[in-house]
Amino acid sequence: MVGTLMQPQEADLTYSAHRMLKKSDHQITPLRWKHVLHLHLSGRTVQEIKELTSYSVPMIYRILGDNRILSLRQQILEVTQKEFEALFADVVDVIRTSLASDDERIRLEGTNQWLKAHGKFREGGGSLTVNITAEDVVQNILNGSVDGK
Repeated sequence: MVGTLMQPQEADLTYSAHRMLKKSDHQITPLRWKHVLHLHLSGRTVQEIKELTSYSVPMIYRILGDNRILSLRQQILEVTQKEFEALFADVVDVIRTSLASDDERIRLEGTNQWLKAHGKFREGGGSLTVNITAEDVVQNILNGSVDGK
């Protein structure tokens, strides 16, 4: 069918027009459920949430799987991601300032932080997997800032 527009099928229009609303489409989210989400996002385990809210474990999973809570969780995570991205420039400035410091200890700390952030540093006294000098690190940071990264 080259050159013609395809018409939607009648069944598609009928289904979407007569779709039954789910309970979660028109009911507000209970405040206690939001509290469960807050505890979950703060890193609490299901057992800790159970003790703090007196909900059973299956009910906690049901709450966390509800469409309203999933939507709210997504909104919270988007805001957190934007906040993280906004702070990234400040972190880079702190590392850049520490690399330009007169104190050798502070410069080494800045170098360690930069290497950890780029996955080229192993803690525990392990050797670096790449032969890199402090001058290379500074040059790479400066190149990244010039390119707008």
